[in-house]
Amino acid sequence: MRHVPSPPDWLATQSAANASNPFLYLEHEQLTFGEVEAMVGHACLFLQAAVPTMKGHNTAIWNTDPKLTVILLLACARLGWPATVLPPALPSAALARRIVQVPLTVLLFGAGEGPDEAYSRMFDGAVEQVAVELPVVESDSSAPVWRQPNAHMAGDPDLDWTQGWVFTSGTTGSPKAITVTFGNLLWSTAASGYRLGYRVSDCWLHCMPLHHIGGLALLFRSLIFGFSLCMRSRFDHHEARDLMERGAVTHAAFVPTMLVRLLNANLDLNAPGQRFRTVLAGGAKVTESLRSECREHGLDVVASYGMTESCSHIAAERPGRTSSSGEGPALRHAGIQIRNVDGEHLPAGHQGTIWIRGPQLSSSCELDGQGWFRTGDWGMLDDNGSVHVLDRQDGVFVSGGENVSSRHVAESLMELPEIEHAWVTGVPDREWGHRVVAVLQPFANRVPDEYALRHKLRTRLAVHEVPKRFVWVDSLPRTELGKVDTATARQLAEELQQ
Repeated sequence: MRHVPSPPDWLATQSAANASNPFLYLEHEQLTFGEVEAMVGHACLFLQAAVPTMKGHNTAIWNTDPKLTVILLLACARLGWPATVLPPALPSAALARRIVQVPLTVLLFGAGEGPDEAYSRMFDGAVEQVAVELPVVESDSSAPVWRQPNAHMAGDPDLDWTQGWVFTSGTTGSPKAITVTFGNLLWSTAASGYRLGYRVSDCWLHCMPLHHIGGLALLFRSLIFGFSLCMRSRFDHHEARDLMERGAVTHAAFVPTMLVRLLNANLDLNAPGQRFRTVLAGGAKVTESLRSECREHGLDVVASYGMTESCSHIAAERPGRTSSSGEGPALRHAGIQIRNVDGEHLPAGHQGTIWIRGPQLSSSCELDGQGWFRTGDWGMLDDNGSVHVLDRQDGVFVSGGENVSSRHVAESLMELPEIEHAWVTGVPDREWGHRVVAVLQPFANRVPDEYALRHKLRTRLAVHEVPKRFVWVDSLPRTELGKVDTATARQLAEELQQ
């Protein structure tokens, strides 16, 4: 009998073992693995009736309800339909730049939330648009539930099966569609589990959108390991503080901006018997001062490093053994190297471009002959193998013949009491090659004296690193994940030079 590979169905595995265990804690309800399993089965029946074919589809999911998004993602995975979650609030031009990169055939959206005429025109006739209502499943329902066709013919799960496409954050340019397979998710989950020590009794606070790799990867980790998710459609620092302090969640995945807002909301985990254990921080550098402040409030922050191409983090610190500035060593089965501009491998302590490899890397990555991927990020490895990300992509530039790390300059600025947030770039300049420009958000909207500010910086930075110009803003432009929107910030810096 011919071997027929099938998509992995980790939800069914968890449902069989832990049907009555909590899976999703949503804003106003709680769902067990068994209840989600039944809803996914009914969604599969609906989708096959709405779009009948045995060939499968490339689907896009576009709606604002995280519960429906989860059900549709898992239903598409069970059907073997690659799925891409689209941000529903995107302007039409930004959405158009995404959908042309993915061979879509079906657009799924929540009932009453479909695209208007302007958006619909972007999906050509080959894309079928289907409105989906959440399936209502009674606990004692005897209605038919979808099962894998020809299940007796299915062999081992096919880890090369495409889960779908996830777009890069686009903070340094146009978002790019990255292919994510089940194997990518499985390797990433296993390696992360070795480092962080997942338990079935864990409950993770999930505030990341599912159209970002951080949110998608955390969903699949919960399916593979069987822990619960407290899922929220957006991050509310007051609610997050309350959930963490009363032990309703044991872990969370945050970007540094979220940590700052929690501390500003007077988070305190120093009380005896606290159940909350760890925050996995990624998406941006966790500064030494922020780490120190988190420790004072009883918060164990595990810094990490990763990207969409590596299916979330590929390096992370060990819980309880965090450093003052690094992002931790590479996860199991992964590797990190530092190379110079000629591609030569550099020893510990030397700065250069970060290269990564491992089975969680997407097939969208362009690898060298040894399987290494050039990230474009700037960093170094210390003697313990921990990677220190000194600057994100395109963050190192030359000014006056000297390399300038915009990350280092920004961190130096934020150490000053006058500056709340800072972002630094190099604007092309005839004299300097690049002129160092800082976009700054002052504390309490009080713009300090620039002469005094430069005087302070000269005690912290080399002469070529001190910004030549300052741009003062009420608030740094940010993406929906709280990262600095570098495209907008760079435009502010460049407009000052015109």
